[in-house]
Formats: sequence, structure tokens, C-alpha cells
Amino acid sequence: MNKEDRRQKTEDRIKTFGFLLLVSCFLLLTFYWNRQGEDASAISSGESDDIPSEEMVEIPQGSFIMGSPDGEFDESPLHKVEIGSLYMDRYEVTNIQYQKFILYDPNWQKGKVRFEEADYNYLNDWDGNEFPKGKENHPVVYVSWYAANAYARWAGKSLPTEAQWEYSARGGYEGMRYVWGNSRETHLSNFRGRGIMPVGSFSMNGFGVNDMAGNVWEWSADGYELYTGGEEKNPRPRLNNHIKVIRGGSWNSDMNDLRVSVRKTEKPNVCRGDIGFRGVR
Repeated sequence: MNKEDRRQKTEDRIKTFGFLLLVSCFLLLTFYWNRQGEDASAISSGESDDIPSEEMVEIPQGSFIMGSPDGEFDESPLHKVEIGSLYMDRYEVTNIQYQKFILYDPNWQKGKVRFEEADYNYLNDWDGNEFPKGKENHPVVYVSWYAANAYARWAGKSLPTEAQWEYSARGGYEGMRYVWGNSRETHLSNFRGRGIMPVGSFSMNGFGVNDMAGNVWEWSADGYELYTGGEEKNPRPRLNNHIKVIRGGSWNSDMNDLRVSVRKTEKPNVCRGDIGFRGVR
């Protein structure tokens, strides 16, 4: 091979390498912009990837007897309710999940929410957009019903109705006073002033849902009304916009409030250090 042939071969190799390098850069750029487009699409549609699919539990369809024969007056009359299948958050919504929501929607950041939607205690334990250090996996508290509902909608979910909540809390078992059974087991839930603990600190129920008793009360979708009796099928949320129902008891509750049928109430703009929420889909 003479000198001219070797030079031509070298030039061909350089051209081939340059072409391959150009194609590689093009492919990398195409992949990057496609990912950017997917992320933008997810944001514009209001979808959140905060809670992976495995962190939602499938609740099978079924029926149950709602209420209690020996509870407070508003836990009766007992009545049969049919519930369609649904997915429920395994855990209560955490601080780090809620932070992503307010960074997406600044209207729900601390100091920017109207008093009618959240009182002056809104995110009381936060410093601006920062949750308390080391508490990323604690349930978010000091959130109103309106704030919880806004988060749920952003995440493509809704707050559970009272019927959905109680059916899920019972875990497929009938006639139980508590999530775990009828005995007063003090080690199975966070209550009596122990303070808020990270989600998942206690065992799951029969459906695989955690923390349905204690830790924090949970907002339901329902306004407060007395039961009327009669069978129901997938009841829609009650429309009392002045008083909403909270369920499940909290770190600050006594044992009686941990019963699955207990109903307590609060104004929808109130933010308390013992009320959080979870979503359903």
C-alpha cells in the first residue's frame, strides 16, 4: 500500500468515526428531549409520581355492616353498604409528598392560602416550603380539608368517603371494633400522647393498609350527617360543606377513638397537628 492509499484510508476512518459520533449525539439528544416531553406532559396533566403503584393497595369489592351497635349515637343505625373495588394509599400522605405538591402549585404554599380554605395554623410546623428536618416520612399535618382535597385531585385521586374508609379499615372482617380485632391491644397503634411517628410504624390490616388506627386522624370526603339506615351502594360523599368527618383516631386519642366506626367532625378550613389524610383511586 503506497503513501497515498494509506492517507485515503485514514481519512475514510476519520469520516466514519465522525459520522458515528454525530449519530450518537443525535440519538442522545432525541432521548433527552423525549424524556423532557414526557415529564412536561405529566406535569401539565396534573399527575404525580409521588406514590409508586406499589404504595397503593387494591381493596376488593364487597359489602359490610357500617356502624356500631354499642358506639356513639351517630354510629347507628347499622346498615349494609356495598363498595366497589378501589385502590387506597397504603400510608398517610407524607411531608415530602406534600412538599412536591406545593412546589407544583404555589397557591397552596404557606402564607398564600385564603383563610376560608385553611386557617392560620396551615403547615404550622413548616419553615416556608421546608418541612421539619428529619420528618420527610411523617404524615403531613396542619392541613385543612380543602388542602387535602386539592392534593388528592392533583395526584389523580380523591379523599375516601366514610364508607370507603370504614370498609377498608375493617380489612375484610365483620363485627370488629378495631382494625386488628376486638381486644384492646395497646401496642398495635400510636395513641395516648406518643407524638407523631413515621408512616408504616405499625402493622398493616387485613387488606394490607397501614396506620388506619392512630397516628393521625384522616379527612374523609364526607360532610357530617346522621345515618338514615337502609342499604347503600357506593354512596356518594355527603354534601355538608360546613362540617367534615375525620376518621381513625390519632397519637393524641384515647383507645375508644381508635374504633373503626368512630366518627368525629371538624370545620373544613381547620388545620390541626393531629389530622392528616390519604387518597383513593
